[in-house]
Amino acid sequence: MRIFAMLCNYLRFRQDGIIPDNIMTDHAKKTSPSHTTLDFILVLAPILLAFSLSQFFRSAQALLAEPLRGELAITPEQIGLISGSFHFAFALMQIPVGVMLDRFGPRMTNGALMLVTVIGVIIFANAHSVIGLMIGQAVIGIGCSAAFMGALVLAARWTAPEKFAAASGLIVSFSLLGVLASATPLAALVETHGWRTVYYGLAVISLVAVVLDFVVVRDNPPGYAAHAQRGESILDVLRGMVSVWSNRQVWLLCGVAFFSYPAILTVRGLWGGPYLHDVFDLGAVDVGNILLVMTIGMIFGPPAYGQLSRMMPDNTRGLIVFAVLVGAVACLLQAFVGPFGAGFAMVFMLLHGFIGSSATLNYAASRKAVPEHQIGRALTTINLATFAGLFVLQGIAGLIIGQYEDNPAAGYQAMFVFLGIGLALAGGCFWFGTRRKTGA
Repeated sequence: MRIFAMLCNYLRFRQDGIIPDNIMTDHAKKTSPSHTTLDFILVLAPILLAFSLSQFFRSAQALLAEPLRGELAITPEQIGLISGSFHFAFALMQIPVGVMLDRFGPRMTNGALMLVTVIGVIIFANAHSVIGLMIGQAVIGIGCSAAFMGALVLAARWTAPEKFAAASGLIVSFSLLGVLASATPLAALVETHGWRTVYYGLAVISLVAVVLDFVVVRDNPPGYAAHAQRGESILDVLRGMVSVWSNRQVWLLCGVAFFSYPAILTVRGLWGGPYLHDVFDLGAVDVGNILLVMTIGMIFGPPAYGQLSRMMPDNTRGLIVFAVLVGAVACLLQAFVGPFGAGFAMVFMLLHGFIGSSATLNYAASRKAVPEHQIGRALTTINLATFAGLFVLQGIAGLIIGQYEDNPAAGYQAMFVFLGIGLALAGGCFWFGTRRKTGA
């Protein structure tokens, strides 16, 4: 409820405001201010539910890794592949999702793909091999691929441009309730009912999200008529993407996006759970409690940065670099100080989750870096880099940990060093690559 209250507070419409350009289509034309903040929240809610489920599915492996290792004798490398399958499929879908959002709008695109999510969850719940689990995760990734972009499309259509960073931050923050649910609540449910039963329940919840999407979501505010245009072909989209990819600022932001949020989810979404179990010998609920603390940081970080971006619009570049370097420091501290006690590990995870996330800033900066008609492609490009990073970083982390079977603590230490160095390099490249700019 507090998140909803924040959403209401930050997204109040100006009565004389003009709806900004649509992300994937030409801008809509204002005819009458007949919508309210509550209207927007109700329209957005089903897609936020879908986005929350997406966050849950990509984070749940941190708690499922141990039961999967016990039941199916899965190795660290295989755990990385299972989790990475979601992100690989999700990343591949970003360009098609852009076309679908343009042609059919968020309501139809997200609703149809969430039906695919239901199928993927059922496949995962019935899997008894690594290949089956990978297929299930990949299908879930395809199904969840439109939720975040659909939410951003609605935010761009229903809010003023200067409020987009705050709106996107709050959207990310609310969606992290899904990550919150994948901590202690998931651990308790898995212990009492088993992970397969939990996933059958998630299939039902995903189906509810589908129904709510088709019933409640509206692509445009009432009283606003979008200009009719033909849907873009794949070739048109690729030409537009090449134009965006030639933008140096976007490339630098992609480097940040490849490491910043993926580093957080490599810890919170996958390897944080095994790390806490193997290094500190914690039980599932204790592991869930520490991951819960990190998740709380992740919930409050994005809206905080969104508001800072509004208050300091010319300092987005500095905020991005600060967030990335804090993440680097948190990972290095986790590597060398964290093993001294679970309390230290929890503090560094909280620091990383709260101050180390620049995801909101990355999307806001990409919107500023390109002309209005390329905003959608820029957002999709940053999202593509983010989920490519998740696939690569989680996979490499699994390979690193797998080299230290006789000394797991050393393996996790090497993983955190790898993440810290990657974040530091990404932040340094962005800082020096944009040093002649006054802002991102």
